[in-house]
Amino acid sequence: MAAVELNGVTKMFGAVGVLDGIDLAIADGEFVVFVGPSGCGKSTLLRLIAGLEAPSAGTIAIGGRVVNDLEPAERGIAMVFQSYALYPHMSVRDNLGFALKLQGKPRAEIAAAVEAAAATLDIAHLLDRKPKALSGGQRQRVAIGRAIVRQPSAFLFDEPLSNLDAALRQRMRYEFAQLHDQLGATMIYVTHDQIEAMTLADRIVVLSAGRIEQIGTPAELYDRPATRFVAGFIGAPQMNFLPVTATAEGKVRLADGTVIATGIDLGGIASETPLTLGIRPEHVVIGGAVNRIEAPVAMIESLGASHFAYLSTPGGEPLACQLAEQPHERPGRLAIALPPERCHLFDESGQALRNASATTASSQLAGIHETGYMIE
Repeated sequence: MAAVELNGVTKMFGAVGVLDGIDLAIADGEFVVFVGPSGCGKSTLLRLIAGLEAPSAGTIAIGGRVVNDLEPAERGIAMVFQSYALYPHMSVRDNLGFALKLQGKPRAEIAAAVEAAAATLDIAHLLDRKPKALSGGQRQRVAIGRAIVRQPSAFLFDEPLSNLDAALRQRMRYEFAQLHDQLGATMIYVTHDQIEAMTLADRIVVLSAGRIEQIGTPAELYDRPATRFVAGFIGAPQMNFLPVTATAEGKVRLADGTVIATGIDLGGIASETPLTLGIRPEHVVIGGAVNRIEAPVAMIESLGASHFAYLSTPGGEPLACQLAEQPHERPGRLAIALPPERCHLFDESGQALRNASATTASSQLAGIHETGYMIE
């Protein structure tokens, strides 16, 4: 197994920049997920590591060896794509062992590697079938097994579950987690699905427009998003965002004049500065006295075990809050409270504001703003 390190990696397609100065260190045996919206550069970054694309600038190292000039087959990695790319005329057994056969490995060694991979993925009973006789989940297991038999330094997965239905994706997420525990291998996984990222990752790399927005554990990204983009991307339903302005007393004011205490020191922020207040639906308290708001209920959303009320706010933005149980009928108005310790603030550039004393060791993008407050 091997660590993966990227330093100043940039990718241009003609005059179009796709990735801009990516710095990233992935530890040996770590499961890292690249996540972000379509077009953010996550698949391109994976292809650069695999050697399917060449960086325009910067270096890529695998196992301490710079691999910029090495072909994909020389990098010691294995890649599993969104499409299964199985040979339809070959059995599962032959598909699994084909790469080793091309390498000229002895038959006994190939057979042992195939049997071991099949046992790991619980597909031993499928070895004599052709791909057309397999379900989508079974085909994906075969594609993963074909990577396992090569014993690579790192596994690269490019949205491997996107072709599967919701129930099978959930099952395969569990199997990916089990596979990582069994192999202890370095795994880099690309997805646009934040649920996959939160479920599988040791650390998540959130990308937007070719840049890294934040790197951290799932809990770090959820509890301490560095930017409004990360706050809105991680979490379902997404974080509520309300336009506010700073007050002379170090609090913030909603569009209707309601003053909200956030517990964030705004000593370096001028009064009347536009900001954005963020709070997650599950952190909004029904009732309560601190930061109390009463607003009309526009909609109730029931998702089986979870229920959410959407309130109309003076600023025009809906405010979602989680309900303890499904109401028998939609209430006309609802009184809620916004706990100060659960409130986030973002400046006009989208950066999160923190107290200057806050520690941000988990964030690779932390810095001190010239006014003295913390930006992560």
